[in-house]
Amino acid sequence: MKKLMTTVLATTLLTLTGCSSSTSANSSTTADNGNATVITVGISPDYAPYESENTNGDIIGFDPDMCALFEQYLTDQEGTPYKIELKKMDFDNIVTQLQGDQIDLGISGFTYAEDRKVEWSEPYLGSSQVAVLPKGSSIASLDDLKGKKIAVQTGSTGEEAAKEIEGADVTGLKNAQDIMNALSANQYDAAVVDLGVAKNYVSNGTFTMLDDSLVDEQNYVIAKLGNTEVIDKINKCIETLLASDEYQTLCDKYGLTPLETK
Repeated sequence: MKKLMTTVLATTLLTLTGCSSSTSANSSTTADNGNATVITVGISPDYAPYESENTNGDIIGFDPDMCALFEQYLTDQEGTPYKIELKKMDFDNIVTQLQGDQIDLGISGFTYAEDRKVEWSEPYLGSSQVAVLPKGSSIASLDDLKGKKIAVQTGSTGEEAAKEIEGADVTGLKNAQDIMNALSANQYDAAVVDLGVAKNYVSNGTFTMLDDSLVDEQNYVIAKLGNTEVIDKINKCIETLLASDEYQTLCDKYGLTPLETK
C-alpha cells in the first residue's frame, strides 16, 4: 500500500510524466517527456499513515514516499529514467483496475489474501489487524467483540478477520475515514483496521484499541496475475529499500512496523 519525497510528489510526478492513464499490465508505458518509463500505481489515499491527502490534495504517507524511492532505484538499476505515477481510486477497485490493464501496480497497504488473484511482491512492512474502539468503550478483550457491530474496509483482510468473530455484525465501508467517522458517532461498537492506521487514529485521543491483534500480517505490492516482469523489478527495489538507512527513517516517521530481516 515511498530517496525522501516532498509532499508535492503526486503533482510533480503528473507534471513530469505527461502520460496516458491507461497502460499495459505486461509492459510499462514510455512517457514522451524524456523517454522515461512510466509505472502507474493504484492507491487509495484514505489510509493514513500509509497514504492520505493533505489540504492541497497531494498524496502523502509511507507508500508514496516508498514509491518515490522506487523511482530512484529503478532509474539507477535499469540505467534509464523511470517515473512512478500515482492514480487515486477506491481500495476495492485497485485489483479490478489491475485486471483491466489500467494500472501496473497496486500499493495501498495490501496484506496477503489467498483469494486475491494477483502477483505478490516480497513483503516490505510488518502489520496486523486490530480492533479500534470509541474512547470509554466497555470492550476490553477480543472475546468482548462477540456479537458486536463492527465496521471494516470493504475488500480488506480486516473484513475477513472480523467475519471470524462469533456473532459479529460486520459492515464494509469504502474507506477508513468513513469507518472512523461512523465509529466516532457510535454507529458501530468497534472497527477492525491495520495497526498503523489504528495507531494514527488513537493518537488523536478520540479512540482506543485492544492490545491483542486479530491476525498478524505483512504488507505487499501487487500486480496483475502473470505480470512477473514488473514484480521482479519491484522486488529488487524492496531489497534495496530494506537494506537502506531510509527504511528505518520512514518507519519511524510514520510509526509503522519494520519488517524483521535476517
